[in-house]
Amino acid sequence: WRLVDGAWAVTYAAPMSAVGSFLVSAATVNIQHSTGLAHKGVVHPCNENGYIGMVDYHDGQHIDYFNRNQDGSISGAHFVNGQQFAEFTAKKPLQALPREVLKWLQSLDLSYSVRNCKRDFTNGFLVAEIFSRYFPNDISMHTFENGAKVACRNDNWEQLFRFFKKKTLPIGRMDFDPVNQAIVGAAQALLVKIYTILTRRAVPVFIVQELPPEDMMTSKRDLNAEEQTQAPPESPMIAELASEQDAYRVFEAARQNRPVERSKPKAVEEKADAVPLEIAEVKARMVTKNVAQLRAQQSQIQQANAQKSRQMTSMSARKSSAGTDVGGLSTPALGYVGTTRAAIDLMRPIVQSALQENERVMKSLDPRKDVVASFMELCRTLVPESMSVQVFDGLSSQAGQLADVMVKSPAEFYKVWTLYCTALVEFSESSPVFESVVHLFKRLGVLMGEVDPVLTQQLMTDVGLPSLAPLLIDSDGKREHFCELIYTYTQPQALSRLGILRALKEAIDRLPVYIACLSYFVPLELQAELLDENLVKHYMYYALVALQNPQPKIRVAGLAILVSVTSSPEENTSQNVLSLLPSFIELVHDGWWEVQAQLLLLCAQLLIHLAGGQGSPEDSASADALLSVVSGLFGAAGTSKIVLQVGLCALVKCLRHYPALLPAYVSVLLGQPAGLRQRLLQAVTKADDGSVPPPRRLAYVMGTSSRLYEECCICGFWPAVEVARTLAVRAEASRLDNFEPEHLEVLTACLPEQDVDLGEEWLAVFEKVKAYVFVALIDPSLHLGAREVVRRFWLCRPQNTALKAIDASKKTLLQTLRINYSDTGHTRVQEADLLELLREMRDAGGAISAMLQSVVDQFREAHNTEFLRSRLDTLFE
Repeated sequence: WRLVDGAWAVTYAAPMSAVGSFLVSAATVNIQHSTGLAHKGVVHPCNENGYIGMVDYHDGQHIDYFNRNQDGSISGAHFVNGQQFAEFTAKKPLQALPREVLKWLQSLDLSYSVRNCKRDFTNGFLVAEIFSRYFPNDISMHTFENGAKVACRNDNWEQLFRFFKKKTLPIGRMDFDPVNQAIVGAAQALLVKIYTILTRRAVPVFIVQELPPEDMMTSKRDLNAEEQTQAPPESPMIAELASEQDAYRVFEAARQNRPVERSKPKAVEEKADAVPLEIAEVKARMVTKNVAQLRAQQSQIQQANAQKSRQMTSMSARKSSAGTDVGGLSTPALGYVGTTRAAIDLMRPIVQSALQENERVMKSLDPRKDVVASFMELCRTLVPESMSVQVFDGLSSQAGQLADVMVKSPAEFYKVWTLYCTALVEFSESSPVFESVVHLFKRLGVLMGEVDPVLTQQLMTDVGLPSLAPLLIDSDGKREHFCELIYTYTQPQALSRLGILRALKEAIDRLPVYIACLSYFVPLELQAELLDENLVKHYMYYALVALQNPQPKIRVAGLAILVSVTSSPEENTSQNVLSLLPSFIELVHDGWWEVQAQLLLLCAQLLIHLAGGQGSPEDSASADALLSVVSGLFGAAGTSKIVLQVGLCALVKCLRHYPALLPAYVSVLLGQPAGLRQRLLQAVTKADDGSVPPPRRLAYVMGTSSRLYEECCICGFWPAVEVARTLAVRAEASRLDNFEPEHLEVLTACLPEQDVDLGEEWLAVFEKVKAYVFVALIDPSLHLGAREVVRRFWLCRPQNTALKAIDASKKTLLQTLRINYSDTGHTRVQEADLLELLREMRDAGGAISAMLQSVVDQFREAHNTEFLRSRLDTLFE
């Protein structure tokens, strides 16, 4: 029996106060209150105050009286010390869901269909899924477990209870505790209540009145017979009502297997003017073809129909809705006519073959469901990641057949999408399972687009976007993946891209999220070379809106859009971005690190564009403004090292055109942490086929809040001689006593390969840095770097440059030997390491060997005491 307020029991239930229960089963009663009052006793008949039953607590205070109503419900009152304390009413529980509620559940597209309310809703998983459709930002399905254990059920309901209190929904423990305990009718009542709350529509409940006892029926029939003899003629309306009541009585009696009187039969009058029915004689026709010929003819007809359907579908893909040629938004085909194999039949053997390797998984599959659906239910919790990846990779290998089926039957696409879309929610963007699912969907989109691009885009609009929109809102780290996925289903036409962008904006309905998505769509437009005037206007409008947004992430997205637009080879795009210079130049004072990083990227792109211009006064003024922004960020003491790292990668291509950047650039490079600097100076290793790998894309901040930034080897882009000269000038200006490791790292990275000739300009650089380099030769921490620099200059090409470098090294090398072998107490390099370098240079012969012999002889004569401490005499034995 169901209480009016939603409390439940086995047969009867009623509230004694705000919470509590009143249970009656047969002639026994079990009463329990939240205040601690509890009683188990016997129901006694009662004739007081019109009640038929009474329960005495035998404590001299509490008594319950109740009565049975004509509609089958019970109602009564709880008395304390003779005073009425509370009233209650209880009704029979629903045995089945109302039709409106059932249709509503089917429209929600739950993970599995409802077959047994008492069993399916016990753990609260489906209840959470229902509320997740209405509150996607508050309910995360990955926190709920679809299990049957008591701990699992209690955890799910506790999460829901906290959600109900947070949203002030009128659902309490008295509503869902009976559902958790699998009490008959509890789930149906809770669903009716949830339906009323979420849809704000009432569910009509029809209560069948019970017939009175048989003796009362007999007396009433006699009384009715007497009244019928005296009653006046009934009107047609009254007669109709009477017939309805009589039909209802027949129906009710049939339900209870009671005999019932039939009404007086009406006579059927025969009409004379009835029209006779003539039936024509069947004429047989001789068949001149045998069965094989008939089957062949039928097969030809079916093939002709299928061919005609394909032609019509192809024509619909080539024409727009107005009947024009390709160039605008087109009307999608509705799929091919004819029978097609179901997609799940293609997927089932792939899933089965992969799961058979794990006996535990096979035993956990639900035998009542298809193996594919059961696999998806266990994919998150029980199936190993490697096995899930194997399944989705196997499906991707058969994507061609799946795509063919889904193009012919779009309903199959809906089934496949809804089946695997849950994996996009449950797995994080770093999971290999998530990557394999995204790859499967992309593969399907590409293959379907090759067959019917219009239908493919329409399916993404109607099926994909509604399910991806909540994920784009909630999952920052997955946005880029989802944006790429959406564009694989979009036609490679500018107007089609605009159409999908408008549909996405309507589906998301949140401007900041939409702008963030646009920042990921722009690079895809550049790759497809589709960034025409209309798309540029669309992107720049929302970029300008983003720059004024108070949220730093949205400002970052706006700058990212402008960076991508500026990368377009079209001339006008960069000029259009330059016109927005007053709008973003003030962002140099923005405190958010990623705004500063994107601003440096944008300034670098625009400076490169201006360098290729004609040098008009307007361009010069714009270049000066951009250089001031770069100086403001590079020269500020509190600028983040991450921002500087992004700026070093972006501005390296501007150094040739804007030498004024060199001092600040070199200073920032030397000031970077060793790990960050070495990543920039590390040479790129080419593949076996000679190809250069793509730049690294890194997230400098953990989590999903940071974008990915490209890191390249700056040595391949900078003007090496100018950077080395700036390094030398900076060392002289700073009056350094010796080089630090970062100085030798930068100098070594500037030097070209051994097979590249060194020009006269490098001799000027060597003259400035040779003192620091030779001192570094005897420093244990700098010896290897200095050794590489010396070797590069002494063995360089052409020979004329090498001779000049060797000649310029004599005096400095002699002083270095004196310092190394003098008794100064400084830490020195191992003599074996120094002698190894000198022997290597001696073995090169020629001018180097002669110069070393001369220096050693001078060292013996001028500093004989130090010479005796050394083993330099072994060089020329």
